[in-house]
Amino acid sequence: MKADIHHHQLGPTAFVLLLSPALRLFPAAAARSAGKGAWLSALLAFLPAALFLFFCCRAAARRREGEGIAELLLRAAPGRPGRAALLALGLWLVCYAGFVLRAGADRMIVAVYPGTPAAFFVLTMAAAALAASFAPLRDAARSARLFYPVVAAVLALVLGAALTAVRKENLLPLARGSLGGVLRGSLGALDVLAWAIGAAALLLPELPKGESSFSRLLAPLALSCAALALISVGVVGSFGAELTAELSWPFFSLVRNLVFFRSVERVEALIVALWVFPDFLIVSLFLRGARRCLALSLGRRVPPLGKARLALPLCAASAAAFALFAAPDAQRFALLSQKIVPAANLFLSFVFFPALFALGRARGRL
Repeated sequence: MKADIHHHQLGPTAFVLLLSPALRLFPAAAARSAGKGAWLSALLAFLPAALFLFFCCRAAARRREGEGIAELLLRAAPGRPGRAALLALGLWLVCYAGFVLRAGADRMIVAVYPGTPAAFFVLTMAAAALAASFAPLRDAARSARLFYPVVAAVLALVLGAALTAVRKENLLPLARGSLGGVLRGSLGALDVLAWAIGAAALLLPELPKGESSFSRLLAPLALSCAALALISVGVVGSFGAELTAELSWPFFSLVRNLVFFRSVERVEALIVALWVFPDFLIVSLFLRGARRCLALSLGRRVPPLGKARLALPLCAASAAAFALFAAPDAQRFALLSQKIVPAANLFLSFVFFPALFALGRARGRL
């Protein structure tokens, strides 16, 4: 098999995938639980995230050439149980793609275009992601490699500017008895990290066996934890834990208050627009994954992308419908963003996938 995707593309892909949920969820979620210790929550999440990465690499080592997550699950639980699991996973990928569409629209409305209907951004992004989802998976990995230095440089620029304005009293000292809150806050970081690892695993069908080495991916994971910690330091150190916990998009609120290169011109519109690229990558990748899972759940072979003239548009239309109707107002979007989606992601990462893998190992199918 031609090596279309290589291990050195997995780290940048996972990092780019991490940025959208990280900047939406983590700073505020950690601040609500950990207070001043939100930055420490990201560091404490490294060990359980590394264990999840180890599990994913062990599972990937059991796959056959050309197999992905869907085929592994079907081998672990063949027949109706496996097809039901794939159906659930495929529907969840569609729903999550819709949630990303809705979150991207909310970010643009709150930060740049207040009063604009969410449908405009949802439908525009859905159409663009649908067009991209017909391309091979290797194109998604290459896109991530192209986006990676740009978004990493912008993130470094913002955090570098923010760290000069951090107030020490917003971060230290930590109160006695704060360990419990810090540990609860680490669930937000763990959710983001595990989600990025699982999303990058959608590239497995075009990754040659042996390319998903744990040792190769541990350093990118550590850098991701450090990035989350620095984001928390910048946001909480600037606004304080109480205000950070109340903000819907704390990172972009931070950008709005920064001055770059001694200019009074605000640059948040440019930076907010740049974050369209991670959303675009997530949605197009999840549409591909949903199509694969749903096809196998129906007992069909996965057709080439060029022949997916009905499946991918149906997935994209369903994702757009979910985006428009599942969270029509700010209250329901907050519930979806802060409670339902993180809980579902943690369940999939630490219950659903490990249980099916253990079942497949116990029955000698993996």
